[in-house]
Amino acid sequence: MHSFKSTGISVVLMKMLPVFVGLLLFFVNPNITNKVEQRVTIKFLAKTGHSPIDTWRSLNEVWGEQMLSKTQVRFWHKKFKQGDDVVSDAARPGRPRSKRTQDNIDMVSGLIQGDPHLSLKDMSSITGMSTHTVRTILKKDLNLRRKCAKFIPTDLTDAQKWTRMTVCQDNIDRLCAETDPESFMKRIITGDEMWISTHEMEFKSATSAWVPPDQCPKKPLKPRYLHKTMLTVFFDCKGVIMAEYLTPGDTINSESYVKTIARLKECIRRKRPELWKDRSFLLHHDNASPHTSDFTLRKLKEWKIDTLDHPPNSPDLAPCDFALFPKLKSTLRGRKFQNIKQVQAAANESLKVMPKSVFDDAIHNMVLHWQKCVAANGEYFEGDNVQVDPLFAKGSNSESESSSDEDC
Repeated sequence: MHSFKSTGISVVLMKMLPVFVGLLLFFVNPNITNKVEQRVTIKFLAKTGHSPIDTWRSLNEVWGEQMLSKTQVRFWHKKFKQGDDVVSDAARPGRPRSKRTQDNIDMVSGLIQGDPHLSLKDMSSITGMSTHTVRTILKKDLNLRRKCAKFIPTDLTDAQKWTRMTVCQDNIDRLCAETDPESFMKRIITGDEMWISTHEMEFKSATSAWVPPDQCPKKPLKPRYLHKTMLTVFFDCKGVIMAEYLTPGDTINSESYVKTIARLKECIRRKRPELWKDRSFLLHHDNASPHTSDFTLRKLKEWKIDTLDHPPNSPDLAPCDFALFPKLKSTLRGRKFQNIKQVQAAANESLKVMPKSVFDDAIHNMVLHWQKCVAANGEYFEGDNVQVDPLFAKGSNSESESSSDEDC
């Protein structure tokens, strides 16, 4: 009987032994980690002859889910059995030292300043760093992105930049001086000319196709038979006022453009009687020679047509160039027409069903482009992140409406 009680007490003591060891370690060093406590306990049990499975069970009764895995218990048990009494982890080399040092960042920055067209491979071979490291330095440390150049109409001189900025600022001042700026923008009638061909080539991305790896789709750069016609269009924030085509064999000069303005006056009288009544409309066109010749200017003054200034070399400030014509071209790309009459009919239909919001946005965005030109000091701003606060809110025309005025 006495022997049985002694055996039961010893079993209980052996089960509680890991608890006592853990508490003792905690009081000796309160900052000791949970893993180190368990390793010391494993060391004690291994030295006293306990098997790995008995050691694991004893740890499980005390630490439960926080205990080491069986693999770890077996590893440390074997380690202590072999006479290695160190309970801490062996020193490790750690992560490789990063090459994104300030010297390397300055080196890559110097290369970019010398030649911004260098490829990753070129910079990698010069610096001795991997392409991944060079790319990381460029994107994360220097905050650079590789982008293709944006083609611009011309390389502006300082005088041309100043002219662009001055004209835009004058137009903004004229708009701000109005008691009702929204009414002022509704008086603007803008127009321009554009060539349309019987086969407008689609973008290269639209020619992609699924083909076997050893094949490549091919498409001729230009069709064999290509005819084109010149469209002249004038519109305001409500829609198209006049759209006509140049007669084959004719050219646009001062005399022909004055005749176009005369027909425009008749279209304004028919379609915009509120503007015709007091001659309150403002004509806006670019600086093409027929538009700015002495003969044209005299006729405009004789007819008492007020104009809105437009700086030279500025297609980015013309609503036709940055808004209307790209949308019209997109509806004709990839389509083939047999003759000029077909392409003219397709263009007229596209203009007729185009939402009125397109024209309203074009007029309002012209003011926004004036602001961006001034903010960019006369530079071409397309593609640049030029942030400005719009002077006036966009008009309220519905997108569902379309420019359904009959052709003049």
